Amino acid sequence: MTEDGFLRGLFPRLGTMPPEVVVPPGDDCAAVRIAPGRLQLLAVDQLIGDRHYHRTGPGAASPELAGRKLLARNLSDIAAMGGEPRYALVAVALDPRQDVAWLNRFFDGLLELARATGTHLIGGDLARAPHDAVASLTIVGEVAEAQIKRRSDAKAGDLLLATGRFGSSLETGHHLTFTPRLAEGAWLAARPAVHAMMDVSDGLLLDSRRLGRAASLDLRLDPAAVPRRTPETTLRQALADGEDYELILAADPAAVPELLADWPFADLPLTVIGEFTAPSGATPEVRRPDGTPLHAGQDGFDHLARPAGKNAPTAEPEAGNEP
Repeated sequence: MTEDGFLRGLFPRLGTMPPEVVVPPGDDCAAVRIAPGRLQLLAVDQLIGDRHYHRTGPGAASPELAGRKLLARNLSDIAAMGGEPRYALVAVALDPRQDVAWLNRFFDGLLELARATGTHLIGGDLARAPHDAVASLTIVGEVAEAQIKRRSDAKAGDLLLATGRFGSSLETGHHLTFTPRLAEGAWLAARPAVHAMMDVSDGLLLDSRRLGRAASLDLRLDPAAVPRRTPETTLRQALADGEDYELILAADPAAVPELLADWPFADLPLTVIGEFTAPSGATPEVRRPDGTPLHAGQDGFDHLARPAGKNAPTAEPEAGNEP
């Protein structure tokens, strides 16, 4: 079982969506029309102890960083739709080792980021779990309907661009300290030449494939063009580690030189890493520039496909072949 496979079976069971649902399930956020030209964005994410952060040991996350990450993951989804966050609701189930002091520090980290991004915590729920630590956050945002960016609107010939750098998220602590690309997402959303966008949380290769499949397009991805987080980051890590929380986007090739020249975020690279093409088979795929399939062993993280945590150590991908 895979997450994508399960969802392909689930979505048809949801029935016809009401007319105000502009973006149904399957994107970074759902979107509901709340006024002429104005959409409300809604998404939910979980934070699971020893899956999204270490609870104990030398690499254990502080409660503040755990709380920050829960909100930051959801803000990344808002950024991918070009939106602005408004409200959040949080449900927390503490494990037997986590006390009220831990919970207060958890909310310290969450609320600090909430204040910095204009997000208001307006409700939630608290409970005690018998074993696992699980927290869930529902985010509510807004975006102009004319500027929303969906996964499915990439066009053949569009170039694939990415913000930031990839790989080694666990080793560097990036998965706990990343900055959601809200300002960058809003800037990109205001550009008509940007056709589609999503955030990268499960791995660059897996999420790029999702972006292409949403538009029924193949993707030629150049591994050599992918910016790596550190000099030690391998290609395998850059393609498949996950927890990068960067944005990938499809843009009109004629407008890309101007897009790159006008990019105002000097400390954050915006890089062309691929091109969308018409599908060459029944199922859209990611290929290298020479047309051979691109795989990285385990191409990214899937909660339903394997028990191992993110950033599991694996080998560098072999050229054009699945190891």
